[in-house]
Amino acid sequence: MEKHEKFLNFNGKNIHFLSINGTYWVALKPICEALGIDARRARELAKKDGILGSVVSTQALVIPVFRKDIGSVNQSKNMTCLPEKYIYGWLFSIKSKSKELIEYKKTCYDLLYNHFHGTITNRKEILVERLDVDYDIRNLRDKLKEQDEEYIQLGELLVKRKMLSQQLNTIDKELVKQPELFEGEN
Repeated sequence: MEKHEKFLNFNGKNIHFLSINGTYWVALKPICEALGIDARRARELAKKDGILGSVVSTQALVIPVFRKDIGSVNQSKNMTCLPEKYIYGWLFSIKSKSKELIEYKKTCYDLLYNHFHGTITNRKEILVERLDVDYDIRNLRDKLKEQDEEYIQLGELLVKRKMLSQQLNTIDKELVKQPELFEGEN
């Protein structure tokens, strides 16, 4: 089992996470502290959540701890964690008047709107443009058919070529049914 421990600094707090076989487990308490929300309450709500409750896990993380007698030391500490892919939704679900959390939620609303609105609107605009191009192509073909003598000749030759190819295919199929035609050729 491959394990890597890291942290990032957010609002002056170290947010600890642990990578185990490609899954990043993020400690909840430091995030709560950085956002000024009750860690115990937020952790309990995550455990009771219908989705998050099934993925909450206690992980042993190495945390620097300050001790008066010896200073800062690394200590293994069991912490409640969520896989990273659930952290952002968990934060969005927390109810608090924390200024930092409210700012986070505003950012989430903006990101969600920009993602979905941009994707849907962009697809619709491209589809409308493609329909316009298809319409223009049909109109241009129709005009060329009516006005250009060489375009008409090309179309007639392509039809004739297709008919000749079909005739050759029919003859080839009949020849294959007559093996005696190929005897003596070696």
